[in-house]
Amino acid sequence: MSATQFSSKEHASRFRIGTLLYFSDEADRLLLIRRKRPPNLGLWCAVGGKLEMPTGESPYECAIREAAEEVGVSLRASDLGLRCLLSEKDYEETGHWLMFVYQVRVPLRALPPRMEEGEFRFFDRTELEGVEMPALDRQILFGRILTDDESLHFLRSDGDALPLVEESRIG
Repeated sequence: MSATQFSSKEHASRFRIGTLLYFSDEADRLLLIRRKRPPNLGLWCAVGGKLEMPTGESPYECAIREAAEEVGVSLRASDLGLRCLLSEKDYEETGHWLMFVYQVRVPLRALPPRMEEGEFRFFDRTELEGVEMPALDRQILFGRILTDDESLHFLRSDGDALPLVEESRIG
């Protein structure tokens, strides 16, 4: 077995850390990307990516890097509102994830160009109910991100068929 191939048992024991960024534009429309590859192939999702752990990259550094690489904007840590920490068990057989979910406080002025990861689109909040997105993303978006408060949520997902658990909330 090559270094890049893993058995399903090895996948289930891998831990991954990532960030998700919810951007809005000046009209308060939400930016999503339709993914061209797994995970979440063909679904509309927040922008994000994995931490570069060998370099010791922090979640804030990862979010800032992903914003520059995928959306073409320069952000500072103060532009990011941490809204959720999500622990997911073996998501799409890619391993166990710890996701740092941020709401970007600086509105975008234009739609980012299409990229290798997928195509971007702004969605009015009234359109979001009909958008094809991962079920867990939908729960977090509607129940935590699009609320009027800026609470920090600590969430756990024990698997696709199991309910999302709110372990605690600050704010």
